[in-house]
Amino acid sequence: MKIAIIIISIIHGLIHLLGFLKAFKLAEIYQLKQPISTLAGGFWLLASVLFLAFALITYLEKSITGYLGLVAIILSQILIFTVWQDAKFGSLANLFLLLVSIQMIFYAIWEQKLTREKSDFINKMEAVELRKVQEAPAIIQKWLNRIGFDENHSMISAEIHQLAQMKMKPDQEDWKKATAYQISRINSPAFHWEVKMEMMPGLTIYGRDQFLEGKGEMLIRLGAILSIVDEKGSKIDKGSLQRLLGELVWIPSLALHPQVSWKELDDHSLEGSLKVGKTTGKGIFYFNEDGDFTKFEALRYYENKPESNRFPWILTVKEYRDWDGIRIPNHMEATWILPDGDWTWLDLKITSLKYSY
Repeated sequence: MKIAIIIISIIHGLIHLLGFLKAFKLAEIYQLKQPISTLAGGFWLLASVLFLAFALITYLEKSITGYLGLVAIILSQILIFTVWQDAKFGSLANLFLLLVSIQMIFYAIWEQKLTREKSDFINKMEAVELRKVQEAPAIIQKWLNRIGFDENHSMISAEIHQLAQMKMKPDQEDWKKATAYQISRINSPAFHWEVKMEMMPGLTIYGRDQFLEGKGEMLIRLGAILSIVDEKGSKIDKGSLQRLLGELVWIPSLALHPQVSWKELDDHSLEGSLKVGKTTGKGIFYFNEDGDFTKFEALRYYENKPESNRFPWILTVKEYRDWDGIRIPNHMEATWILPDGDWTWLDLKITSLKYSY
């Protein structure tokens, strides 16, 4: 799609040069039969430059791209109206580029919003006094030793880039590829997650989930323009906190956080509980004989409606990998256990991970 936009912009821009050439009598332009003044010819040249600049910054993916495109299109259309019979078909290119420019403007606004949120998130990170490893249940101690955790070098945050395959509903057969970015922190435990998924060529879904200051929020926008999900409330708060709890296997120092409590169930499982503000999230962690984490299970609200029920939500480990000297689950699946059958909706792999200590 990006290449098509660039090519159309370049061709459209070069066509505007014809008006300039005719106005200054630099060439015979038989396609333009109506007269063009030298003043108008200067504007035809300006329109050409604007479209070529639009093509360049589209390639460079600058935030001003959509605004520049809008200026070029308005000028172009005014010029087309002055020689309508000769240049009316240029309106089709302008219509296409107008839709593209509007989407670019909304995407720039979306990106600015996420940039501000990430900046605020990072600026509020700080160290937390954690429990000692020996104070944790035996299963957690074994797991922390197994993965190479050093309590004298505890992480306070994790930045994670991910590749994912997703299904938006239980009856969806094909997987949709997505890229995602997440940052999690342990002081006032929180996460910020962004995802970009191409539904089809030219149609992209942008999403952002977060849990911050004890509150969860879920946003999904079609083309960064149309809001299709904007959810808040106590059910979202609890579900987001349960997700953060289950993902502590990516930021193991959270297991020693004073707001996390543990209840041993048997030799290979224990219930974890994390309280942030007025919200508490619970879930069960499972481990194998070697001390590896294998599965997390929580009862989460399936939808954010007054009548919504809770169903098992399961994270299953598919693969491990060392990141920054810590052995963590590198490949996981998320599954809802619903009355009509199991729905594995997410297959996620970590492509990069960076800790702050």
